[in-house]
Amino acid sequence: MRLLDPLAERPVPASLLTLAALTLAGIALPHAQNLDPLLLGFFGLAVAWRLLGDRHPDLLPGRSLLGLGILTGLVLVMLRVPLNDGLLAGTALLLVMLGLKLLEIRSRRDVQVALLLGHFLILTQLLFRPDLWLTLYLLALAALLLGLQAGLARAHFRPADLPAAGFRLLGMALPVTVLLFLFFPRLDGPLWEVPHTDTRGYAGIDGELSMGSIGHLIRSGATAFRVRFLGPAPPRDLLYWRGPVLWRFDGRRWREGDPGGPAPPPVEGDPASLVVYELTQEPSGRPWVFALDMPLDTDGLRQGSDASLQAPRPLMERHLFHLDALLRYRLGDLTPAQRRAALQLPARVDPRVRALALGWRRAHPDDDAAVVQTALAHFREQPFVYTLSPGTARGDPVARFLFETRRGFCEHYAGSMALLMRIAGIPARVVLGYQGGEPNPLADHWVIRQSDAHAWVEVWLPERGWVRVDPTAAVAPERIELGIDPARSAEGRGLVFGHRVDGWLGRTLRQARWLMDALDQRWYRWVVSFDSGRQQGLLQRLGLAGLGRYAPVAAVLAILAALALAWALASRLPRGRDPDPARRIWDGYRRRLRRAGLALPDWLGPRQVLKQALQRWPEQGETLRAFTRDYLALRYGPDPDPALLRVLRRRLRRLRLPKRSKLS
Repeated sequence: MRLLDPLAERPVPASLLTLAALTLAGIALPHAQNLDPLLLGFFGLAVAWRLLGDRHPDLLPGRSLLGLGILTGLVLVMLRVPLNDGLLAGTALLLVMLGLKLLEIRSRRDVQVALLLGHFLILTQLLFRPDLWLTLYLLALAALLLGLQAGLARAHFRPADLPAAGFRLLGMALPVTVLLFLFFPRLDGPLWEVPHTDTRGYAGIDGELSMGSIGHLIRSGATAFRVRFLGPAPPRDLLYWRGPVLWRFDGRRWREGDPGGPAPPPVEGDPASLVVYELTQEPSGRPWVFALDMPLDTDGLRQGSDASLQAPRPLMERHLFHLDALLRYRLGDLTPAQRRAALQLPARVDPRVRALALGWRRAHPDDDAAVVQTALAHFREQPFVYTLSPGTARGDPVARFLFETRRGFCEHYAGSMALLMRIAGIPARVVLGYQGGEPNPLADHWVIRQSDAHAWVEVWLPERGWVRVDPTAAVAPERIELGIDPARSAEGRGLVFGHRVDGWLGRTLRQARWLMDALDQRWYRWVVSFDSGRQQGLLQRLGLAGLGRYAPVAAVLAILAALALAWALASRLPRGRDPDPARRIWDGYRRRLRRAGLALPDWLGPRQVLKQALQRWPEQGETLRAFTRDYLALRYGPDPDPALLRVLRRRLRRLRLPKRSKLS
């Protein structure tokens, strides 16, 4: 026997369709940073067409136009999305199909399907970036979707009831959601970490160095990574976060090319200088992990012979790494292949650059360390300027910087220093990474921004091994000691060092940013990165670790029993106000009859209630019949008039029945 939905044949209210289209558009909006603008434009056109069709139904497309829309959407997905990226391609296809579904809505079932697709679209947002603020935004839209679904199941749709209904349904699901999140058996990584290959939209160090390649990052206040030290933080001048190491130079650009292969270098160091920390790196679209120099424990990362760390694949989402480092260290011996690579020179070197380096060597023929100090003194004593505006590079960029402009940023100083050392016969390489950082005063972590991007040099000294040499510190020591303020530097007044904020409004905004940063980091640490290890730690604190693999099941059963008990107790409490206004009026009518002495079982329907009321008060027949007739029309009529609510309230106020004492 087939059960028929009494609402299925009723027309969908235009206000519900409008709210549904706008809510789905709000869900799709954050995908502007993930999907091609043409795909978002296709979806936006479908939403606008739907809104126009709500007022003018004749303008909605027929089957032929919908078929053409399907073909157009598929072609857009195939041409504008890399099909080898399953996450991007699947999300794009879902968005296109949802837009077309909005255009073909003809019944309540179609609306229900579109709303369900909206929930799936929310999940795709979290697969790209499960940030706290995006999650809260999507949670509010999920509540609106649930409210729309609840309104779709009612005979009378009221937009004002949507938020309360949606959040009430979310609240009912919250205990089970928390239960499953904490105790459902987990994989080694979060379930929503789905890899994708599109690197568009990611900013950061790209593994090459040319004049100006780092300067463009300095005006960016975006977070590169966060660090939580499990102990005292090192001094700021020791916070060098090591990234890719560059060996090859063609005269204009430095590139990678580790000559030692994937074998990590042997490291000797002072155990007292060991630093243990957690590094939470933002998505960069690149594999490098910027570890404190010198990394020791690599947390499963791949470490090359130049001590650079790389993840197995590009970091397309935020990652948490547990690392440690030695601040005072010495690397192993230099291999012949590394020596050749660290002394490689471009095909052409400007004679002035060669003469400068060879002059230093002649002054100190057997002392490499003295040559290095002479080079640093040259940068410090000559009129070099540390600036983001070095001028246009013409000809040989190193020669122009050293002898003409003498204006440059860290890449100018590091690249020139490495070349000069190689000419002097000292093995040298360039290291890209970040320097410094700023502690969050409202949390226990440091924030390293893109404006902290930096380049320095490592030279090989026989008695000391690879030694960090930072020519920037010789020219602008305040860069190392204070850092760069990206906001004030972006105002075009040149480089501004330090992080001073003037005025109460500036200080308030700065504190608000720190608070948002602290909340976002806690969200990631305790929710997004909640993996099997953290789950086992929670079970151990609850005393369930002894149950082994059955511990999550035992915890789930115990909490389910507690929830069932709480539900049973709550069901005995008096119910709150019914959100359905027609139902509230009917309940008030029944209470009025009961107070007048008429016994009414809860299961009695409106017609039976009318029959008993007429037997008790025949003189009120006209009033009782009119009330019942209007209620049935409002509740079960094919096209109920919302004005009947006011009529029913007025009839209930005017209803006069004899008191119980007069009938007894």
